[in-house]
This record gives sequence, C-alpha cells and structure tokens, in this order.
Amino acid sequence: MIHIEQHGPVLAIRLARALFGRPLWWTSVYWVDGLLIDAGPRCTAPQLVRALRSLPVEQIVVTHGHEDQIGGLPVLRRQYPEARIYASMRTLPYIEEPSRLKLQLYRRLLWGMPQPFSDVLTLDAADNQIATANYTFRVVETPGHAPDHVTLFEPTQRWVFCSDAFLYGRDECWMPEADLFGVISSLRTLDSLRPERVFSGSGRVSRTPRPELHEKIGELVRLAREVARLEAAGLTVTEMVARLVPREPAVNWWTMGHFSATHLIEACRNYNSVFAPSAPHDNALFYTAGVDAEADPTDRGDLIR
Repeated sequence: MIHIEQHGPVLAIRLARALFGRPLWWTSVYWVDGLLIDAGPRCTAPQLVRALRSLPVEQIVVTHGHEDQIGGLPVLRRQYPEARIYASMRTLPYIEEPSRLKLQLYRRLLWGMPQPFSDVLTLDAADNQIATANYTFRVVETPGHAPDHVTLFEPTQRWVFCSDAFLYGRDECWMPEADLFGVISSLRTLDSLRPERVFSGSGRVSRTPRPELHEKIGELVRLAREVARLEAAGLTVTEMVARLVPREPAVNWWTMGHFSATHLIEACRNYNSVFAPSAPHDNALFYTAGVDAEADPTDRGDLIR
C-alpha cells in the first residue's frame, strides 16, 4: 500500500503492507530535489519505484539500519544505477549483513527480510553534508530509537527529516533496544535546530514542531520522574506497570511482547540510573528536559507546564 502527499517541493511517500485493504503499520520515505531519504521496506519496493518513475533520484540517504529503511535498496539500485547511496558508518553493517538485526517474526511479516547490499558510501565521505541542486542537508546524529540513527537538517528552509527520532503520540510501550536517554537527548537536539517543519518516519509532517517536541520531552521526563518516585517508595517493576500503564496496548500482543509497558518502565529506570550516583532524580530529570539557566522563558513554559 502506498500513499503520497505533496508538501511544497517535498514528496512524502507512506508505505505499508496491507491486510484486507488496510495498512498494518506505516513507514515513510521522502523525495526532494533528486534526494530520496530512506529506501522503505523490501515488501513495498516495487510500489515505491513505480511512484518515483517520473522523478530523478540522484542520491539516497539511509537514516538508520532498520528493515523499513534499508529493505528497498536493491530494487532502487536496479532502477537508479547511477544514484549515490549514503549511510553512516554504524549503519553499514546492518545494510551489508541484515541478519545482524535479528528480526522478530512480526517484523519479517510487516516489512520483509532485507537482502544483503554493499554498494553504499559513508556519510563521512560526503563530509556529513548532502548537497542537491537547490538545498544543502546537514547530517545530525540522533541516537536513541537506534544507536546509528541520523537526521537530515536543511538550515535555510529549517526542514528536519528525523525518521524515527521523533515518534508522535503518548508512549505506553517500548522496545527493549531503544535507549530513553538517547531519545530525550535527540529530541532536545532536534528542538535546538529550531525547525519550522518536521518530516517524521510515520509520514506525519508537522508545521508547528517545537511545541510538539517540548510536549514529547515533557511527557517522557515526567514519566521517568514518576518511575523514580515509585521505585523509591519500594514498588516493583510489575507494580509500577500496573500503576502507570493499567492495560497493555494491542501492539504488545501482535509484536509478541517486543513492544511492552514493562520495557517502557525499565527504560525509565535505566534513564534514572544515569543520574542516580551524582544528583537527585528530580534535579537531573528536570535538567534533561531542556530546562536550564540558558533556556528562554517560552521554552521553560512549554517544557514544564
């Protein structure tokens, strides 16, 4: 399944495997000025190529080495043999040897298993800067969702192509390999770019991204603070899950536990442990939300309301 939207010069292409005519889980790639950001999953690669058939693809950048970002590379290479394909050094092993991903069954069913692919340049070789005819994109490291995750930032337009560094919605579950400290730090990095438009991995395009980033940071930090309070009161992880997430979301069932509320509480505990040796939880968590002596009053109100 494919859905295409035009946002000025940017084409947002949402991709999903369908069941009974309904998308199971959207992922997205973006095309702008001959640059394709991410390659999509293997299962939708033929549809993606058809959608791009009238457009030039001169460069492809992979934001991180997950199956829904790298799976389309072999098909895209056949269609665009002259295109330069870039990824970070940390992403290359997953592209060259996708078995490193150790994909759960649901991920193989959702996206397909990527094929090994080796015709990729490092972003270092491009000096972490991708130039098209009309724009220049800077590479920004945004780990957390994945340790190799990068974002593309166009400073003149103040566009941010952040893939899965910013996931919309309230978090009620988590995958165990995601790092909450990295996620919050990367969200703060995105906010520091003062973006005017954010293009996310789900295909959602935000025209008011900074308040949304502030809200997301605040929600995660408040949750971590509450976990710290409950743990100090002697509650177990199971008890904290029951208190904070009374009902596991449906995604827990069909991912066979890979996404779970328990993983979310454990992520908060790991986040809190970063600060426990040297600072009280409240002060540390308050600081990591982005509220410090140099923050302007508008940001402070957004983050702690």
